[in-house]
Amino acid sequence: MPRQRDGSTVERIRELLPGMPAAQRTLAELILVDPAGVARTTILDLSERCGVSTGSITRLCRALGLSGYAALRIALASDPNGPRRGTWDGEVGINADDGIDHVAEVVACGIGRIVAEAIAHLDLTDVERAAKLAGSAGRVLVSGIGGSATVASELQQRLYRIGIPTWDWADPHVALTGIALTQPGDVLFLFSHSGRTEEIVAMATEARRRPVTTVAVTNDPSSPLAELADIALVTGVSQLGFSHEAALARHAQLAVVDLIYITVARTALDRTTQAMEVTAEAVRSRRR
Repeated sequence: MPRQRDGSTVERIRELLPGMPAAQRTLAELILVDPAGVARTTILDLSERCGVSTGSITRLCRALGLSGYAALRIALASDPNGPRRGTWDGEVGINADDGIDHVAEVVACGIGRIVAEAIAHLDLTDVERAAKLAGSAGRVLVSGIGGSATVASELQQRLYRIGIPTWDWADPHVALTGIALTQPGDVLFLFSHSGRTEEIVAMATEARRRPVTTVAVTNDPSSPLAELADIALVTGVSQLGFSHEAALARHAQLAVVDLIYITVARTALDRTTQAMEVTAEAVRSRRR
């Protein structure tokens, strides 16, 4: 698949317009005139409106470096020259008339894009460094607030399952007292997409006074959390706005969790294998 270039989708269409085949040019001109309208239009309605085949629409998407029409709608929705922000159909690319098949396609496309952006932006050397510290830590401590709390809990469950002593703190007061009792060799993972969540920043501030190594998982390298941490794992995904951003942000964080977990697991494969076998046996009788 062609790789999407940086820059506005609308600008990219304008750049390619002179050399496009007639059918694609018709579509491109409509997008330039009404990008918000196209972002809210199904592929079948757009096909009928322009008098072209759905294949022509897909080929235009490919020429723009996009995986398909759902990706085009999302790209237009997040384009500064695209639809009005702050509306569900404008920012998510789904409206009330869309069928479940289109909703599924948009969701899959959105998650795929976010995870790819997160992985591409991460400093993998820092990821490996954080994983090695976690693998040899006396204790691994994790915390997040709101949606990030779910991701923090995921990391705790995975590491605990392979024999890493890991604690998950959802209560900020418990977290602060726990951080105050940390010892050399402990590692603290703090999750905050914005890097500005008050409780998480307070934890990072307390950790600076203690012998614990702090690893921040955030989207903003200039945030207080990133600046306070010893290691900042920055996902750097593009902002989506509206309520959709919070949902997709968790997938970026989960990508980091996957990288940390797999790296820890593979560096001590014998321990991991034994722990997985023992824990699986422990719960086997509870499965029907």
